[in-house]
Amino acid sequence: MFKKLGIIIFSFILIFLSSSQVLYAYESNNVIDHLNFLTEEEVEELQDLIDEVKEDYRLELVIVITDDTQGKSSRDFADDYYDYNGYGVGSDKSGLLMLINMDKREVWISTTGKAIDIFTDAKIDKMLDMIKPFLSDGDYYTASKTFIDYTRMYSRNDSSSGYSSSGSTVIKDNSYMHRVRSYLSSPMTLLIAFVIALVVTLVIRFSSKGSVTVDSRTYEETGAFRLNINQDIFLREITTKERIRSDTHSGGGSSTHIGSSGRSHGGGGRSF
Repeated sequence: MFKKLGIIIFSFILIFLSSSQVLYAYESNNVIDHLNFLTEEEVEELQDLIDEVKEDYRLELVIVITDDTQGKSSRDFADDYYDYNGYGVGSDKSGLLMLINMDKREVWISTTGKAIDIFTDAKIDKMLDMIKPFLSDGDYYTASKTFIDYTRMYSRNDSSSGYSSSGSTVIKDNSYMHRVRSYLSSPMTLLIAFVIALVVTLVIRFSSKGSVTVDSRTYEETGAFRLNINQDIFLREITTKERIRSDTHSGGGSSTHIGSSGRSHGGGGRSF
């Protein structure tokens, strides 16, 4: 009897563990597919990539696929979904959300926090150029992965100091050109160059014993140079005009607006 009871309990534990693993495959905090366009494996892969970007660059990525934007425009729905669901990294809630609006067949990328500065209007347009063909073909997984890949690329290229955030640590760029730039900008390098220049100057100065043997008139024949005519001739006048844009831009060149939560957002979108 005890043996049979043990088998039943053991079987129950196995069923419970296996069902927990299946439920885990469905679970994703950042990939919300209301239309089931993505498989369980694709959702899990995308979530893993998003977690890596968040760890490396301190940006939270969200992908939402829906055909119900609650009567809002794609832009407003994307902004509100990001703000009111607690997404974002740091005090400025840095991150991006890509909305695939199947009702209007529109895609919109919303940026928040430091992502507004990194992802300028030009970069958003480039991302949309690359994403749109996959959406038109119904390849939502590749479109989502392209969104993540371009986010990673632009975030990496934006690290002008050679460092990128990774949690509470930093990752250093050890490339050859970065090391050269670091050496050239180092105060110690400048000090060494100054000392060498000073020593060379002193050696030359004392080796000549202070005597100047050649000057600007050494090889000039007396009376050879004479200025006969002195006049000013006006050639041309050039006037340039530049239009002053009235759009609201942040320092990174991204158009911004205020969402219903009062938070600033950048971004852009288009039909597919």
